[in-house]
Parts: sequence; C-alpha cells; structure tokens
Amino acid sequence: MLWAAGILLERLFARQLRLAAEVERRKRLSLIGQMTASLAHEIRNALGGIKGFVQLDEEKKRAPDDHNGTVSPALRGIGRIESLVNDLLVFSREETYESRPVDVGPLVREALETDASRWGGSVELSIPPGIRARADREKMRRVLANGIRNAVESMRDGGALRITVGEEDRRIAIRIEDEGPGIPESERDRLFTPFHTTKTDGTGLGLAYSRKVVEGMGGTIELSNRKEGKGAILSILLPSAKGAGHA
Repeated sequence: MLWAAGILLERLFARQLRLAAEVERRKRLSLIGQMTASLAHEIRNALGGIKGFVQLDEEKKRAPDDHNGTVSPALRGIGRIESLVNDLLVFSREETYESRPVDVGPLVREALETDASRWGGSVELSIPPGIRARADREKMRRVLANGIRNAVESMRDGGALRITVGEEDRRIAIRIEDEGPGIPESERDRLFTPFHTTKTDGTGLGLAYSRKVVEGMGGTIELSNRKEGKGAILSILLPSAKGAGHA
C-alpha cells in the first residue's frame, strides 16, 4: 500500500509541476501580447506618416524614371514592415472563439488554393468525406494556411506535400508532412516561442499563433521530424464534432 501511495503522490506532484509551468507560460505570453500590441500600434502610426510622404514624393515625380532607384525600394520596405505589424497585431489580440462543427476537407483545400497553388511540387491528400471538427473556422483556416506555407517553403520547388485527416480517439487528427530538411534538434524546444524563427525573412509568429488558437479551441499542436525519410510533420488534434449538431 505504501508504494502505491508513493507512486500516486509522485504523479500528483509531477502533474502540479506541469500545471504550474503551463500557468507561467500563459502569463508570459499574455505579457508579450500586451507589449506587442502597444508597440505595433505605435509603429503603425509612425509608418502611416512615412508612407504618405514617400507616396506623395512619387506622385510629384517630373519624369517616369525620377527617383526610381530610391522610392520603389522604400515602398517595398514599408510594405514589409506593414506585414510584420499586421502579424504582431493578429498574434497579440485577445481571441474569442466561435467554435462550431467544421467540415475539415473543404477547409484544407481552401488553404491549399491560397498557399500552394503556385508551388512546383506534388500534393497528396487523404481526407475521407464528412470529417468534422469542432473549431473556429476562420482561425482554423489561418492555422492550416500557415502550416501549408511553412511546409512548401521548406521544400522550395520540389518534393511532396502530404496532408492526412482522420479520427483518433474521438479527436480529429490533421497532419501536414513535407520532405524538407526537417527540424534541427537544437531548435525543437523553441519552435512555438514567439519571435523565434529559422527563416531569414520570418517573424517567428506563425507557429506561436497556431499554438495559441489551437489550444484555445481545445486542441493540441506539435511539430516533429518524420520517422521515415527526411522532412517534418505538423500534427493538429481537435475535438470531434460528432454529436455536436450541424453548422
């Protein structure tokens, strides 16, 4: 009896440590979100004035080629910063969820049309009809689009993108597999950390946002290397909509 009580206490203690760590993580994310929102609004305000002056200068050009070497790069740089600010605002906002039954197949195909339509590799789908998750449709579309975009970018112009959807233990499992270089071991613990990225032009907010909203919808998300062959797998588990009624 004593050894059983000891095992029970050990499990309860480990569970308490995990809960405390999760509470601390959520507090840090909340603080980061508040700081990010404030910073993004200030940047957006300043950027609006700069963009206005640059555009006005371009409109005043006497000849079509005047300032062509300076104004265009400036506008591209401003566009890049605007994109970053928008990502910051999306990540930092307080989310509300309209969770309802969502047919996963059409949502995956919609995300593919947006983020893989010009990609040169192959796409393999395994999606039985009628698989429905309980989720916020718009937020789920963002998560899928981000996962597909990351997979495609990791393979550049070749390889196979595989997306499978199925039911596992009353959950809906969505897996996005690529044949890219995979995840370095040194990066695995920081993958979902805000502002951490392995891309030269990335913001490090895509995976962080995905984790935030997937967990907000009662699901889980993880990124791991494939066991067979090179590449990575993004795995998303969401509550099943069985018995939840129709959308």
